[in-house]
Amino acid sequence: MVEFVRGVSARKRGRACIVMTHEYHGQRDWATRLAGLTDAEHIDLLELFHKEKQLAYDLAPFPPEGLFRLLRDRAARDVVIVSGVEFLKASWSGSPNSAEEFSARVETWQDDPALVFVMQYDKSIAERPFHRFRQYTFVVDQRETVAL
Repeated sequence: MVEFVRGVSARKRGRACIVMTHEYHGQRDWATRLAGLTDAEHIDLLELFHKEKQLAYDLAPFPPEGLFRLLRDRAARDVVIVSGVEFLKASWSGSPNSAEEFSARVETWQDDPALVFVMQYDKSIAERPFHRFRQYTFVVDQRETVAL
């Protein structure tokens, strides 16, 4: 995983990916540890939205585009490991295209920072055909990785 994260940050295009966990428990700690091993920044969205009340007030109109803009504007390092995405994903359930929009933004992200989303398994995202940049891996099943 450490080499994988470094590879994502070296990409010119497709500078984001998703690591899918099968259990929410321990996800944040795993993301924190991965960030420490890769000299990346870790942002837990649930914690961030809890601390910054204005973000919580703006939750309803917070589309995937807003998430990527927020991460770009707040990043202090070249790579950001993002956990706690599930509550935002739940808020997108009213918009049928949000999961597709999120996936498309992951695939086409070429800005700084490089983004590694650590989130609970989502079948629609896991099975999405990321075909724009076939040379890159965009979704990794955490169970198929070596322990940190």
